[in-house]
Amino acid sequence: MNNIFENEKLSPALRQGLKKINFVKPTEVQEKVIPVLLAHKNAVVQAVTGSGKTHAFLIPVMNEINEKLPYPQAILTTPSRELAQQLYQVTRQLRDAAGLNISVAQLAGGTDRERQLEKIGRHKPQIIIATPGRLHDFVAKKILPLDYVTNFVIDEADMTLDMGFLGEIDFIAQRLPQNCVLTAFSATIPVKLANFLRKYMAKPETIIVDNPTVISPTVKNDLLDVGSKNRKKILYQLLTIGQPYLALIFANTKQTVDELTEFLIKQGLRVAKIHGGITERERKRTMREVEAGQFQYVVATDLAARGIDIAGVSLVINYEIPRELEFVIHRIGRTGRNGMSGHAITLIREEEMDQIFKLENMGVHFDFVEIKNGALVPRKHYHSRKTRQSSSQSLDNKMRGLVKKAQKKRKPGYKKKIKRAIQLDKAQKNKIEQRSKIRKAKRQRKMKRNN
Repeated sequence: MNNIFENEKLSPALRQGLKKINFVKPTEVQEKVIPVLLAHKNAVVQAVTGSGKTHAFLIPVMNEINEKLPYPQAILTTPSRELAQQLYQVTRQLRDAAGLNISVAQLAGGTDRERQLEKIGRHKPQIIIATPGRLHDFVAKKILPLDYVTNFVIDEADMTLDMGFLGEIDFIAQRLPQNCVLTAFSATIPVKLANFLRKYMAKPETIIVDNPTVISPTVKNDLLDVGSKNRKKILYQLLTIGQPYLALIFANTKQTVDELTEFLIKQGLRVAKIHGGITERERKRTMREVEAGQFQYVVATDLAARGIDIAGVSLVINYEIPRELEFVIHRIGRTGRNGMSGHAITLIREEEMDQIFKLENMGVHFDFVEIKNGALVPRKHYHSRKTRQSSSQSLDNKMRGLVKKAQKKRKPGYKKKIKRAIQLDKAQKNKIEQRSKIRKAKRQRKMKRNN
């Protein structure tokens, strides 16, 4: 198969620019997506975090820009200002490497709106990178014309849904030209999102770049049952085993992030925190300090799992399981990137195992571990034990006794006899339950007539 980075449909300048930034071998998502977008086809792309999807849409989008046309020709949306900033930097890097005369503007909430207006008026951007709220604002007030937009990309579409931005995206999509190519990139495709995308895409190309384990094979993904032990103390133990290069600890709320940060600082660790409750200026300063190696530990909410990209994360700890289970995948995706090895540990208690089973059904594989003598060692996974218990507990004592007898070596036909007995017992119970419901309904009707 020919290297897509050398495809003749890409401009010579863009091909040269890719070489300059050392893009030699495309990733799987780039090989599959770039030809589809170069053919001007709508696409829905499901790919895990860190798969190279940004350049999968950025390369064909930049290839389509008419440098002489001083209007927005491509709009790239992303649900957070941190992601918008990342995408803006990556776009400028490729543009500059290719020597293209393309104007790029970043429109994000939480930043100076008037300054953004001034830049748009002065530079006439051809690529707009925006958060949904600020984009909606500028389009609704007719600041941004959409007449010449030929590419509209929804990046991190599932996060866009989670954060409640589909209304703003809907507003924009209704106003796009008919020939505009729509592309959505997402780690997962929930039903609500699939229905939304179907509204604007007639038979899109569906591209699934599926890692069979969902989690990158470079990541050791462990599960640790803390039992009745103090979860904070367990966390401290894990952070001081083996001394990670950079550890990222995820909690569900700002309050928990604050509590963990305070606790770990008291233990003598140098810890940074990132969540929605700190100011934009403070967040940027913290990020600069983390990138400069001033912190070895960062405690964050899920905003950081999808909103920032911290290089060099060698350890991810899920201090608690998120309400949206898919976020476990996004959290773990912060480590083991670009072929580097990584380690993820999820802390649970036995009553949370149902959530782990759901994650396993989604394709997430866990290795059970425990702490012994100051080290992590394997332990037996009790998935099968719990399954057996739950199935037997649904039977009464009489039936449970028959099941135990059936497990012993018997003459041929004995096990079938036990199974029939269990089936008859269930049928009898169902009949009794139905009769009870009918009698109850009759009593209720009689009471209504008497009243």
